[in-house]
Amino acid sequence: MNYMLVINLILQIGGDEYNLIIQSLYLLLFLILIFFGQRIQFHIALIEVGGLIKQLNVMRTMARKDTLHEIKKYSERKDLELEVDRLINSFMIQPESLDPAGIVRKLEHILNLRENKFLNDIKKLITKKTLEYKIRNIGNMLEATLALNTLYKVLEHYYLLAKKTGNFYLVAQLQMLVPLLFNEAKAYLHAVTAFKFGTPIGDSIGPLVAYNLIHDKASYLIDIKKDYVKDTDVYTIKRNNRILHVVKAQGPGGNVGKPGEAIKRLIENRKNDGSEIKLVIMIDAALKLEGEKSGSVAEGVGAAIGGIGVEKFKIEEEVTKYNIPIIALVIKESFLEAITTIKKDIADSIKNIISRIDHIILSESKENDEIIIAGVGNSIGVL
Repeated sequence: MNYMLVINLILQIGGDEYNLIIQSLYLLLFLILIFFGQRIQFHIALIEVGGLIKQLNVMRTMARKDTLHEIKKYSERKDLELEVDRLINSFMIQPESLDPAGIVRKLEHILNLRENKFLNDIKKLITKKTLEYKIRNIGNMLEATLALNTLYKVLEHYYLLAKKTGNFYLVAQLQMLVPLLFNEAKAYLHAVTAFKFGTPIGDSIGPLVAYNLIHDKASYLIDIKKDYVKDTDVYTIKRNNRILHVVKAQGPGGNVGKPGEAIKRLIENRKNDGSEIKLVIMIDAALKLEGEKSGSVAEGVGAAIGGIGVEKFKIEEEVTKYNIPIIALVIKESFLEAITTIKKDIADSIKNIISRIDHIILSESKENDEIIIAGVGNSIGVL
């Protein structure tokens, strides 16, 4: 009996020691979290962001490799890699906006200069006989690679800065933003492949609508003006007893043309010829919200055109000058869908858009009125 009491006493003492150890560990852990919790979170976030930055570097390398491989098919230059790296690290400085007077004119000059120089630099790389549209597609590949390279360098800069300074708030912001930007980077990588094969992309929906409208059995072709303005064609057709001037960028190379300049010149030229443009309808891709269906069509008013704003400014100035109604039809797409090979849901919206164009024409104009239809977007893969 005394023997059992001794054993119970030993177990009780052992249990107390065990509980004391557990309590001490909890207290130690609590103190560690109080004094070093933020530092631990910082390093965990840094590891997470660092992993994504490394993946971005792999994607950037893949895009550069694919672009370089494609250019090598048409070039025998020994310094090709050096020149490609020079192009994907090039940049454009926007004009000073402190005095906004004339800013659009300055911006247009810089944009045209950058576009022409970029294209001429690509042509200098090409030593074999190559079709113009292929050179345009290579230019689009380089643009996507440049965007991916810039995205990587900016994110790497802030990652290294956060690591160097131990700034918890900076790395916390990166932890929130990098996954979103990582999806954008994946889109650019897929875009390189789409441009390589010259397939229509989501942003080609505007030119595709224009092409289908021109060749629809209910349309009668009257005239074609190639290069009406730089890289932009105008097709004049008769449809629903109206005269339609259909504006689209030249294809099938990757090209967005100058739709703003084309619309401006059309309005002025028709005015000088004694006619008037009664209505402008613009068709373009638009970034969809989460929850919206890809390929859904929305109708509104205003100039449906993206970019830095030069072409949009020209259109708005001209329609305001002559009090011309301007209607927008937009096709909802994600950023990934906009710059990669066009999806079936988006392509299937073409008939719906043409039907809407017919409805707008019949309800907003009279017989024999002249109307501009602008299919805005990248004409890659679209004749």
